[in-house]
Amino acid sequence: MNTKNFFVIFLSMLMTACGENDSNKNNENQIKRENAVNSLIQISDEKSQQQSLKVVAISTDDTQPIYHYSQNFDLAENAYKKSYNVRYQFKVKRDYTLDISFDNSKSQPSKMQLFIDANDPDLTTVFSCGDQQEPPCDSISLEIDYKTGNSNVFFNQAKIYDHDKNILTLSGSISGQLQKNPTVINIPTSGLYNMAYKFSDKNQDIPMTKSKFEYFSFTNHNIQDFMTSKSIYENMLYIHTINNIVNEVWYTPSMQIYPLTIWNRKDNTNLQNISYNPINLTVNFNQFKMSNDNYPDIYLNGTVGP
Repeated sequence: MNTKNFFVIFLSMLMTACGENDSNKNNENQIKRENAVNSLIQISDEKSQQQSLKVVAISTDDTQPIYHYSQNFDLAENAYKKSYNVRYQFKVKRDYTLDISFDNSKSQPSKMQLFIDANDPDLTTVFSCGDQQEPPCDSISLEIDYKTGNSNVFFNQAKIYDHDKNILTLSGSISGQLQKNPTVINIPTSGLYNMAYKFSDKNQDIPMTKSKFEYFSFTNHNIQDFMTSKSIYENMLYIHTINNIVNEVWYTPSMQIYPLTIWNRKDNTNLQNISYNPINLTVNFNQFKMSNDNYPDIYLNGTVGP
């Protein structure tokens, strides 16, 4: 999947229970955990043609996991609404990504999408349920371990739909395992921040209309996503970090100046001009350069945070 899919894509882990003896702790520490996906899914189309998606996949690189467990916080009316995503990536002739959204108290998905990649990324097929245009996600049940982030999903002739209303039917199950327990979340009290941007062809600082994060996503133990808005129409700044280092930055300035235009940082550049504080979840910019083909460069200055 391409980089822009990061946009859509976010409980607590307690200490071991009282009374646990040292031998149990040692045994737990000796168990080697891996980031893994185990798919036992069977899919069939409307012509009853069946395909097995049976596969076991493992990733040892925590910067490129194949199983994602995300805790998401959406600020609305001065309160955070919490939700979750689990994502499974695997390959059986073609690349598959199964993305499932759910609430804490639910054992059934609120939304599910299956991305089936062709050789051409622009020809990726998406089947879904629970979306605004699609029927709800019936005949699907979830088992989530919120401490470890591990999950199991069971399908009982569950139906998902593409844009043309073609139907796939899923049966079987899929499970995911994390390499480490997920991040313990503690969003700091809201602060006061000042952010401004400047175009390279104009010597004028323009204040950002949104300099606080309204959306947070914490994936596995080491990946974070922050957005000042969930709409590109609202002066949106998107930041993606891995292992406490900023990996991606996207920004849409005023729609009155450049409608629907996104600036981004070139990979592995400007690292000395940006810093992330994982304690208070703030990001500081110092003449941080961003580019967009055929447009002036943008420079960001200031601090943004919760």
